[in-house]
Formats: sequence, structure tokens, C-alpha cells
Amino acid sequence: MALKRINKELLELEKDPPANCSAGPATIMGPGDSPFQGGVFFLSIHFPADYPFKPPKITFTTKIFHPNINSNGAICLDILRSQWSPALTISKVLLSICSLLCDPNPDDPLVPDIARTYKTDKEKYNATARQWTQKYAIFLFLSDSLKHKFHSRTYLDRVKIMALKRISKELQDLQREPPANVSAGPVQPNDMFNWQATILGPSDSPYQSGVFFLSINFPTDYPFKPPKITFTTKIYHPNINSNGAICLDILRSNWSPALTISKVLLSICSLLCDPNPDDPLVPEIARQYKQDREAYNATARQWTQKYAM
Repeated sequence: MALKRINKELLELEKDPPANCSAGPATIMGPGDSPFQGGVFFLSIHFPADYPFKPPKITFTTKIFHPNINSNGAICLDILRSQWSPALTISKVLLSICSLLCDPNPDDPLVPDIARTYKTDKEKYNATARQWTQKYAIFLFLSDSLKHKFHSRTYLDRVKIMALKRISKELQDLQREPPANVSAGPVQPNDMFNWQATILGPSDSPYQSGVFFLSINFPTDYPFKPPKITFTTKIYHPNINSNGAICLDILRSNWSPALTISKVLLSICSLLCDPNPDDPLVPEIARQYKQDREAYNATARQWTQKYAM
């Protein structure tokens, strides 16, 4: 019974991962509104034989400065103790742990000294938590040399394996349920980090009947960092420049680990139908789009016929 329930939860987690969380291995991305921002924290999850009637044992394997998480990684959280319910899932528990990172409970601490600092000197608490995050958990924005300084090879390999698992799953999902007008997959079968994608020009746009090729490069810490996606087919568009770079918020500041390549490609399709001239990569095309839509559509059609057919 426990195994059946665990497998069901794992499938649901892979199908619809909660924001900033993943499982297998379990990781939490430090929330943006906390001193743990930018860190990737690994956790171990051990299910008892009588799960879900008893709670799982969850511990941080990445060091963290927090009043409710001690040096052994144990977590003081009521739903993992007296408030556990068989109706809870690992997904909900991971989200609760994310919330605990944003809102510690200093009145029920595992580390009284940290709880005191949190209560009496929040600035010092935040500074120390950031330092620990940078020392033990952060590698998203570090150079390769600093990564080697702060992390063992094994640690980074775990991140790469996690990225490979996530990318492989997204490929399976794409092959099983391809979105309309979109396809994607690895350029070489032995390199899962470099893909080629195609988008068929939407019928309600000047790109109709065009076939546009894109390159997709996944970082080794995907999905915590967005993929780099560029058009390799020339296209006339205010948000796509001559190098194929795309100005799309979800590929920059609004990226979330919950997004998938499928969703991103559909967003790019939407961008072909509805350009955003107020945030252009090519100001001249944006101006034309605003001031002379007929001329814009005519030029976009010409480019589509010349480069994409």
C-alpha cells in the first residue's frame, strides 16, 4: 500500500511540480523573498513502511542557517510531527518547508540561538543566512572556479543528473502530447542539453505557413535556470533580433522551475501572434508595428516567404 501511494505521489510531482521544488533527488530553490534566495537545497526523504499513516522523515542534506532546522538537517514542522495527516502529500510538505524558509517559527525552535537572533536582530539573522546560503547552497550565479571552491564534484554531478532527469521527462511528455504547431528534441541522441525546435507560423499571423527553427540550450542546473532559446531562422519581429535572441519575460526575470519547454514554446507561438512593441529588441520594427501595421505585416510575410518556406 505504501509503495503504491509513493509511486502515485512521485508521478504527480513529475507531472505538476510545485514552484521551486522537485523530487528525486528532492530539492528546494531558496524563495526570492528570503535570505536563501538563489540557493539550491538538497533534502533526503525516507518513507516509513506504513506511509501515509505515519509521516515521512525529511532532513536537509545542505547546511542552512534557520531556527527550525538544526545542524543535522532535522526540521521542526508540525505537519511532520503531531499535525501529520494521511491526506497530506510530499508536494504539500515541500511547499510547507518553502513557506518555513520565508517565515520561520522562532517560538518553536530547534536552534534557540538562531531563534534569539531572528527575534532580536533580524538584520544580523538575514546576513548570516545569506552567508551560509552563498557558502553551502548557492552556485546558480558562480563561475566554474568558484563552484569548485564551494562544492565537491559529487554535489554538482547530482545537480546535472537532476537536470538530465527533468529534461528527459519533458522530452517524453513532448513526444506523448506534442503541443499544436510545435516540435522539439535533442540534436544528437547522446546530448540531452542541446535541442532543436520547430514552430509552424500561426495561421492568424503574417508568419502563416512558415517553418521556424530554434536552438535550445539547457544549463546544467536546469530547471533552476532558464534554457537559452534562439531562432536560427530569420524572422521579422520586434521582440526577436537578427541574432535570433528572444525578448520574453519567462526566459528572463519571470522564469520559474515549474515552467516547461512545452509551455515556453507555446508562449513563443503566442508572441508571434501578439508582439510586445513596448519591450522591443528591435525598436525600428516596434515603431513600424505601432505606426503602420500594414507595412509591418507585409514585411513579415516577405521575410517568412524568403527565409522560412
